[in-house]
Amino acid sequence: MDKFEHKYGIIEDEKVKAFHKSRRMFCIYKNELFVADSNSPYSHASWFEREWWMTKEKDELINKITRWIIDNKGNIYFYIGYDFRINDDIEKVFFSHLNILNNKVKLNIDAFIYGWLIKAEPGKIWPPDKEYGKVSKYLK
Repeated sequence: MDKFEHKYGIIEDEKVKAFHKSRRMFCIYKNELFVADSNSPYSHASWFEREWWMTKEKDELINKITRWIIDNKGNIYFYIGYDFRINDDIEKVFFSHLNILNNKVKLNIDAFIYGWLIKAEPGKIWPPDKEYGKVSKYLK
């Protein structure tokens, strides 16, 4: 188990890698929207390491970067940290970048927005703690 796997509490087996490939990753870093490559078989932490934003030894950035995934139905799940939580600050960051995200990837306006994932079975989408409603409600 590598350091990221230990911190996430998830072993990156083939089932987890297949899940990663089924969703798309995004984040806000230094107030800029970043979009990961499609079909990426790794976690946000691994993506951030590949971008040289953090290392396995110096990874406090994972607790500061607002990040999210979009599943194959277009639903959006956002959070911070290895514990996938939300707070008022990241809600503001996420929603202030939603229109920019829509301009880049054309969101499904009938999909839903969720925050704070509750860890469950690896390799599947986890249940969210909070539902905000449809994407269309928040686009300007």
